[in-house]
Amino acid sequence: MTIGTNTAPAYRLQLVFDAGPTMSMWRPLLRRLRQSLAQDGPFGSVTVSVLKADGTLRGRQVENDRLVTLVLSDCSGPQWYPGPAGDRWHKTLRSWARVRPVAVVQPLPERMWQRTALPGTPGRVHAPAAGSANSELIFTAYDSAPHAGADSIPVPVLEPSSAWLENWFTLLGASGTEVPAAVAFIPQALPAEGTTSPAGLTAEELVLRFRATASPEAFRLAGHLAAGVPHLPVMQLLHSSVETAPCPSHLAEVILSGLLRAVPGRPGIYAFREGVASVLLRTVPRSSLSRTVALLRQAEPSMRRALVSAEASRLVG
Repeated sequence: MTIGTNTAPAYRLQLVFDAGPTMSMWRPLLRRLRQSLAQDGPFGSVTVSVLKADGTLRGRQVENDRLVTLVLSDCSGPQWYPGPAGDRWHKTLRSWARVRPVAVVQPLPERMWQRTALPGTPGRVHAPAAGSANSELIFTAYDSAPHAGADSIPVPVLEPSSAWLENWFTLLGASGTEVPAAVAFIPQALPAEGTTSPAGLTAEELVLRFRATASPEAFRLAGHLAAGVPHLPVMQLLHSSVETAPCPSHLAEVILSGLLRAVPGRPGIYAFREGVASVLLRTVPRSSLSRTVALLRQAEPSMRRALVSAEASRLVG
């Protein structure tokens, strides 16, 4: 990622990395983003804070009139939804957006944003002054206006690319500017907790729901992941073997699909919901499944554990 030179005055950047249960795969992006922003962004300094799944922050918190905040998150962890963690993070995020520039870098592709807690609406954002706080921004949607609610604060949602970041830099650096952007709104209070849950669906319903919205690459990958233990290093190994040019967003689609549940403990450890792996394995041709099982068995000595699921072993022999 290369960001063009910007002539805006230097700000101090607080880069917040969401370390929630779905974010382990995006740590390499954090490193690239931090390096690019430090070298080419309009920032005199870049510090990193960590947003934990309980809605609290780890890292030194600095207040400064030249401070801006950029949050790297897929907006899919518990701290983004109603509940104690969500209430805690929501209060923090709103307090920042009232007094300083804040944006979210969303690593998922834009077509997936509607499935997250911060979907974003495309339009144009006007900043009345350089470095305007989010509460001062004026947003005009291209189509129908979003249902923001009273006292909601707009927050730009960005793809992790030069074009999107440079538009945000323009808002920071000049008075009276207007740029294209996607914007989400932080309401005054989170809604009451919902009751819908993947746990209430059968395995067949979960897979059918995923197939209806997933990319072909993600659905194909899910079938191969069902052959092994769904731990992030194993899933990344299979991803690189199934796709000639693996895209992280395809793996993210599977992780966020509801087919898996996070296992408490170390991030990146998942388990398929009951019956889901069996349904997914039926979508994989026998010859392809045999190759995947062979790859997993070859990797078992280096990972020092069994990697092939019992059902995949039975199917392949």
